[in-house]
Amino acid sequence: MISDNSIADIGSTMNRRISHTTIFAVIIAIFLILLCFVLYYPRGKTETPPKGYAPLRDDELAERFQPVFDCPSEFGPILAVYYRAAIDDSGIIHIAYHPVWERERNDAKGIEPFLSRILYTGGISLQGLMFGPGDIEAVALAIDPVGWKIVEIDYETAADYDPSAFSVKHEAVSLTGSFALPIRFKVISWNHLFELEGRGASQAEAFVAPAPVLDSTMSLSTAVPTSPAASSDFIPETRLSYFTPELWDKYGIWKNPETILRKDRAHFIWERGVAP
Repeated sequence: MISDNSIADIGSTMNRRISHTTIFAVIIAIFLILLCFVLYYPRGKTETPPKGYAPLRDDELAERFQPVFDCPSEFGPILAVYYRAAIDDSGIIHIAYHPVWERERNDAKGIEPFLSRILYTGGISLQGLMFGPGDIEAVALAIDPVGWKIVEIDYETAADYDPSAFSVKHEAVSLTGSFALPIRFKVISWNHLFELEGRGASQAEAFVAPAPVLDSTMSLSTAVPTSPAASSDFIPETRLSYFTPELWDKYGIWKNPETILRKDRAHFIWERGVAP
């Protein structure tokens, strides 16, 4: 026969278990709410493609100006190169090229590269959570159709690059002047930032700055004259294709708006319009 004290003890134990389960459920619920807040709460207003640019798609033109990307084997092979283009209200043509890698990872020795692999690019993989699959970067050329000359090059480089550090400091670079084809970039860091090859800053007006933004109302034609011939030794290693809306969304280029843990990937604001 079960005594009253035994029944009381059983009831007390069940109440404690229920209490612990409830507390655990509340903790999980709070965690999920905080996670959703961090992932989805916008940090800014929803944006629209900028005024002052008309989207342009011209595969032949993009191929003729396509840069060569020299990437050391330790940084992984380039899987594809995508482009988007636009023409501004002054008639200058802008083309952005996006090389794509399967991943970015710092394989250097040391505690900070190890933590980077565990927390950022592998393990917890904050990089994938914040930005999206793989790794994708951007360089841009501004082309004057009068004479078909490249008048500006924009890209990001690694400032004071140290492979033993946890992260890499991005530095936006803009070069103006005259440039000869083919344009060549060397990949200089594990997170795939660039250095322009074969032409020092002494040969062009160079400064560190974000890519320029034009925000004016315009009405223009997207007709483009016959494109120039590239140099005979210009053989791109990776096939070029247009950055379609499906691929743009797959790689999460423009989050619109960004959240605390969902960040835009490398691109220029004039790429946000899609050519028909």
